[in-house]
Amino acid sequence: MNKTNHAILIVVAGLALNGCRLGNPASPTALPSGLIEGYVVSGGPVAGASVTITGPQGALGVTRTDDSGRFALDVQSLDATLKVAVSGGSYIGAGGTTVTSGVLRGVFPYQNGQGVQVAVDPLTTAMAAYDDYLGGQGIDAATAAARAQAAFVGWLGFDPATTLPVLPGDVGTATALGAGLRYGLVLAAFTRLARANAATTASATSVMAEDVGYDGVLNGIGANGPLKFGTQPLSTSIYRQGIAEAFLQSAAAAAPASADALPGPNAAALIAYAKTLGQSSSPLFGAASAPTFPAGGLSLSLAPWPAWTRGSVTISGSTSDPYGLPVAVTIAIDHKPYQTLTAAPGFAFVVDTAAFADGPHELSVSADDAAGESSFYSGPLDVDNTPPLACLSVIQPTLGGVLLAGSWQDLSGVTAATADGAALSVGSSGSWQGEVPTPLPSSSTVTFIDAAGNERDYSWILDGQTNPAPCP
Repeated sequence: MNKTNHAILIVVAGLALNGCRLGNPASPTALPSGLIEGYVVSGGPVAGASVTITGPQGALGVTRTDDSGRFALDVQSLDATLKVAVSGGSYIGAGGTTVTSGVLRGVFPYQNGQGVQVAVDPLTTAMAAYDDYLGGQGIDAATAAARAQAAFVGWLGFDPATTLPVLPGDVGTATALGAGLRYGLVLAAFTRLARANAATTASATSVMAEDVGYDGVLNGIGANGPLKFGTQPLSTSIYRQGIAEAFLQSAAAAAPASADALPGPNAAALIAYAKTLGQSSSPLFGAASAPTFPAGGLSLSLAPWPAWTRGSVTISGSTSDPYGLPVAVTIAIDHKPYQTLTAAPGFAFVVDTAAFADGPHELSVSADDAAGESSFYSGPLDVDNTPPLACLSVIQPTLGGVLLAGSWQDLSGVTAATADGAALSVGSSGSWQGEVPTPLPSSSTVTFIDAAGNERDYSWILDGQTNPAPCP
């Protein structure tokens, strides 16, 4: 290369680096502006945060988020991978408390003069940390950014850098079940998982970034050893199946009329998406095998209850949901709903059998989760709230006292009888007999108990001449 050509290259490079285009060297043209519009969310939209966008040559501009967590900034840059850093600000957390947000970051592609929408949140922060890790391995900026994007898209199914999340609280009945809604639910799941383990979204964000930034894998290992989301030790299965199950729980907790609510037209799609999260083979999880959702669907088990019931009877049991969702359990009698409870995972219904006629009834228990999984039981509920009827047909003196005998009538069947505390013999065909160690004349109290637990006393005067309770 001769000296003249070398000088021309130096001039061209200098103009490009100073934000100018080549034209007439005497009147360089400035680069066109591109509008960067963004949305910052942690446990909620982050308001009042400082936003700095940088390119290969340094800072391109600084702005702040508004009360809804949004920002906009005009930048001038050649085609490049840009980075965004957000610090300060706060969001409204659980219970309406104001929570200080942690540092959030993102990385995204920019084309000269063209606008772009970006999201900045816990997932883009982890994505930026992965980009840093790849850069630390000597990979050039463009390749590192592309690989980081591919890894997170492979896990989530959307690009977290350029997809704006639709939070569940902002969902309306017309909201499409697209990448934005899925993104919003993943963020809600991340927050739910953190809160369930006594961690804040901000602290969990920094832990996730430390995790992937240390060795390029979401495996729960950082520079100083094992990591936790609060009290939860981290692992690849927590990032995959744990977030997938929390995703479904977040969807189930949404308003019934919203597009993300379960059950409904989106149930199958949401479950399918959750399974892709749980079974992802993204490079973010290394060579670890993917966990699977429990097989067998929603299970329902019931504790036994008496064959014959009276008064108040408790019908109890438990459920096991494959997705960790709340389960609605409904008990019905003779196909009419009686009561509905939420299993936790156990449940107990108290049924007042006095509200039903004596005799056989059909009891059914159905369990349903918000994802459309269900389980069902049907069996008998036999009711007897009427005490036994009995009569006395034999009064016969014996050497040791008096022989008594008679018959009984009862729906569930007399199972025990006593005369003045002494056991009598009860026949299954409706007869009873026994000896009372009392000479005539005397009185005797005979007690009958049926299979349902109903009890009735008869006090008879025994004089040997008349039958106080003749049988028909």
